[in-house]
Amino acid sequence: MSTQLHRRRRTPRGGGVGPNWLGQLPYLIVLSGVAGGLVLCALHYFRKGSGLLAAAVLLGALARLVLPPSQVGMLETRKRWLDVTIMAGFAVAIAGTALVVPR
Repeated sequence: MSTQLHRRRRTPRGGGVGPNWLGQLPYLIVLSGVAGGLVLCALHYFRKGSGLLAAAVLLGALARLVLPPSQVGMLETRKRWLDVTIMAGFAVAIAGTALVVPR
C-alpha cells in the first residue's frame, strides 16, 4: 500500500486559528442575555427584563454585522443582511413593547 493513504491531516479541518468553542462565544453571550432577561421578566421586572432582552438581541445583530462568518457561530442562519434586519427589528419591537406597557 502507498504511504499516502495512511498519512494524517496536520491542519485542523475548521481552518480557524483559535479553539473551536471560541466561534460560539457571541452566540453564548446573546443567549445568556436573553436568559437573564427572561428570568427578570419571570420575577416581575418586566421593563428591566425586556430591556435586557432587547439589548441582547441588538448585540446579536451587531455581532452578526461586524464579525466574519468563522467567528459568529450559530448566529449565522441566513444571509448577513437578513439576519441583521430581523434581529434589529425584534430588538426594536421588544424595546417598544417594554416602553408601551403600563407599569
